[in-house]
Amino acid sequence: MTAQSARTVQTPSSVGPTAGASVTLFSCFAGMGAGLVELSIASSYILPRGPLMLPGFVVAVWGLALLSVSVASLQRGRLRFRRLTAKALAVAVVFHVAALTVGISQQVLDGGHLAALFLVLMTLGSSAWIARRYPDGEETSARPGARMAVPPHPGLLVAAAFAAAVVVAAITTPGLAASVAGQHAVPHQEHSLPTGHHH
Repeated sequence: MTAQSARTVQTPSSVGPTAGASVTLFSCFAGMGAGLVELSIASSYILPRGPLMLPGFVVAVWGLALLSVSVASLQRGRLRFRRLTAKALAVAVVFHVAALTVGISQQVLDGGHLAALFLVLMTLGSSAWIARRYPDGEETSARPGARMAVPPHPGLLVAAAFAAAVVVAAITTPGLAASVAGQHAVPHQEHSLPTGHHH
């Protein structure tokens, strides 16, 4: 085996295949959460039918794109369109910081933009971590012709997925609730059926 082929085998497992797969899962979950919150923000802009309808449609397209890429990445087990998504995430960070700054200047803290900012930063940070350690884009599997020394540990991967889901849900849920749609949602305790019969 040549030195080049040895590096090919060892590079994907240099930080551990479980770590790479876990961070990929976290990035996908955070991206899905961010996409959902972006859509809720878009609804807050579009539903009032005011001057922010056009930015609302732009945010809606971005939210759908981020959600789609995250689901596709989760299905493939590796981040799709990583460089393009990273650039769009950086623009989203600037957008949410600007929106929060305007709101704070008016003594209003927008929970939707705050949640979206955290989720976008989480997605961007985990994607950057993967890009540094897996520059060839193979986070969970080696290239054709190369063999990974140790596969991801199933138990640790399930635990990482559960932890990522809990963290992302804890940020996504308040972000969704802060939207116009969330504010008009029916509380859970009001979903019960009437118990009495009226004749």
